[in-house]
Amino acid sequence: MLRHVLVVSMLLLLIGAVRSGSAFDAGEPGDPMDQYQADFKRQNLSAALGIDQNTVERLLQIDQKYRSQKRQAIQDARGAFQQLQRAMGQPHPSDQEVAAILDNMMRLRKEKLTLEQNQLQEEKSLLTPVQQAKYILLLMNMRQQVAKEAQRVRSAPQGGAPMPMKPGGPHEVPVSRPGGGY
Repeated sequence: MLRHVLVVSMLLLLIGAVRSGSAFDAGEPGDPMDQYQADFKRQNLSAALGIDQNTVERLLQIDQKYRSQKRQAIQDARGAFQQLQRAMGQPHPSDQEVAAILDNMMRLRKEKLTLEQNQLQEEKSLLTPVQQAKYILLLMNMRQQVAKEAQRVRSAPQGGAPMPMKPGGPHEVPVSRPGGGY
């Protein structure tokens, strides 16, 4: 019984690890969300952190450096999770096979965390402690905006999903009046 509880607890932890990056981490290179994030940072970091545009560009370069590695780590974690689902879908899953998959999932999660820590260390070297705190808060806000935007895109009518809105000031919204012939 204890073993079953332990396995279920680990699964919940790992599911969270696999799913945690899905709203923020974009899918393929050139993904519209990648561009949205870069535009958001380019437009907001200088004023929000009190840094010059060269420092903003250096932060964007660091982000780009780690983006593909983190994307690969997420894909690997998803693959391991699917492997676990297949194993657990069998009538009598092998303890040895499940343990190996769980170990692999933990290793993959650790690799992703290491990448994130390395990226943060590089970014930290460019900023003062107050700027680092502001940067973290800005990124958290951006992640919430990206998640909301992703939800908006997913819930859009099937006739073609709209592209993500460009970050920044007010947006014009076209208005049509019934019977107005506009």
